[in-house]
Amino acid sequence: MLLSLIQLVRSLKHLGTCLALSGSCLLHCTVMHAQDRDTAFVQQEVHDHSPRKATLYSVLLPGLGQVYNQKYWKVPIIYGAGGAFAYFVGFNQVKYKKFRDAYVNGEPGTPALIDGQYYDYEILPRGRDYYRRYRDLSALGFGAIYLLNIVDAMIDASFFYYDVSDDLSLQIQPVILENSDMTATLGVGIRIGF
Repeated sequence: MLLSLIQLVRSLKHLGTCLALSGSCLLHCTVMHAQDRDTAFVQQEVHDHSPRKATLYSVLLPGLGQVYNQKYWKVPIIYGAGGAFAYFVGFNQVKYKKFRDAYVNGEPGTPALIDGQYYDYEILPRGRDYYRRYRDLSALGFGAIYLLNIVDAMIDASFFYYDVSDDLSLQIQPVILENSDMTATLGVGIRIGF
């Protein structure tokens, strides 16, 4: 089409007509290409960012959903908190086993040696219960970090394209309200601008 228009312009004898037609041809081609670029730009910009994918990624590997959401700074927090709870689960489990074994294998009235310290036989059940309780609480904390990782990834993915404009405003000011019985009342007015 463009080639036939150029041949038509060359065949015309008047310079003004030739310039007018070539200008309109150039304008038409520019507008068509600009529309193609705008459409391509919109299609590139709006890609599918799925909360389902982010949730699935976080279920498979904690922190992977945050990477998918481009919130890289959250990954060390997740692994730091998860690592701390995992450490406390292991520490309390080892102590629990030592107190349990000392109580089961010990004899009443004889002290038990645990990690270089002597404990009375009567105290061993309290130590066993203490470390079992904190082992269980640490395991719950580890599970909570894992669950929060999943929920955070899902919520971040849901609000990935959420636009917070600079034009948001909240104004609170005193207002005089007129009642139906022709009296006035002092009140508070709230104006929210979007």
